[in-house]
This record gives sequence, structure tokens and C-alpha cells, in this order.
Amino acid sequence: MITFESSTGPETTVLKEVRWGLVWRDFILEDGRVIPEHRILGCPQPQVWRKINEVTDSEREECEERLLSMARSGMDPHQREQSFWAELNQYLAYTYLRFKPAGYKVQDTVQDTER
Repeated sequence: MITFESSTGPETTVLKEVRWGLVWRDFILEDGRVIPEHRILGCPQPQVWRKINEVTDSEREECEERLLSMARSGMDPHQREQSFWAELNQYLAYTYLRFKPAGYKVQDTVQDTER
């Protein structure tokens, strides 16, 4: 059993498996929904993310293939607790972290927008 923050509040359900994505862990529920670690109640703070240089080209390519397959099959990427959304977010975060300028921190953006 696992408890996570859903759009309607805390929800407890059966956990099927935990999987590392390109960046963070995803929790796959028995009903097929995919919940990112940051929505799990009691997840470690700060969250543990993979180092980008630990992601192999093969892993990245497999993720791209899964995304292409889901897009071609007509899956809706807007369903936020489904695998397409989860894969897409992992890939976007991975791409951002891979190409962000050296020494640039997310906090820098927050400070820039407050000026």
C-alpha cells in the first residue's frame, strides 16, 4: 500500500512496482497509474535524482522509442497519471538537465523573475 497526493487529496492504493526513470523514481500502481516520487507522501527530502551522466544512451533511446510508440498509438499525453505523461516529464527533465548551462541552478531563475 502507498499513499500519494492526487488531484482530490491524499489517496491510498496498491503499489505494483517502483521504477527508475531517466531522472527520478516512478511508482507504478496496480491500476496502471504512474505517480512520480515527489507526490508520494513521506518521500525523502530533498529528493534523490539520478546524475545525468549515469543515464546511458541506450536508456535515453529506449525512452524515446516508448514516447514515439505511445504518440503513434494515439495515447493522450494530458492524462497526468498515465505512462505517457510520466515518460514525457522524465524526458523533458532529462533534456533540461543535460543541456542547462554549467553552474546554473534552478534557484537562479526564481531570483531573476523576482527582480
